[in-house]
Amino acid sequence: MASVERQGRHRYTYDEYLAFERDSELKHEYDDGEILAMAGGSQRHSALASRISGFLEASRRRGCTAFQSDMKVRILATGLATYPDASMVCGSTETDPADPARRTITNPVLLVEVLSPSTEEVDRGKKWFHYQQIPALGEYVMVSQNEARIEHYRRLESGAWEYKVVTAGALTLACGPVLDLARLYDDLPE
Repeated sequence: MASVERQGRHRYTYDEYLAFERDSELKHEYDDGEILAMAGGSQRHSALASRISGFLEASRRRGCTAFQSDMKVRILATGLATYPDASMVCGSTETDPADPARRTITNPVLLVEVLSPSTEEVDRGKKWFHYQQIPALGEYVMVSQNEARIEHYRRLESGAWEYKVVTAGALTLACGPVLDLARLYDDLPE
């Protein structure tokens, strides 16, 4: 992700970010006063994200809403605003009170990121730290582009996170959907 302003570090307010994002044809993240352009995805990344969104929609529970990468998520505790590859809210959708357009959700129960060479380190580190600050979040899924591999974090009642790796079969998410690895990775573009 590239910063909008490279010379000197202009710190944008969240309101300035929302106005900038509203008028932009590209998507940007907001992190600690910086507006960061989102990297474009490969064909393989896009196909995986599309299939994941399809699985989420096809097997979602009643009362849950699946979103694809155009839905912005803001972590109120840290201020980060980002666009995960897929997300889900169960129950009422809560929107960011600072976003009058109501285009930003704050209570996803599930977040999914397709790992890219340019974003994997951030998805595993900085974003994962931010995502853990979302009280409603129960699951975080990272999907590899390079091999049939899904990494799954699930919040336990104690607040700790359980981690598992799935490389065959299917991953059944606590919020309902099932991610079938054979179908997910079948005939992907290079």
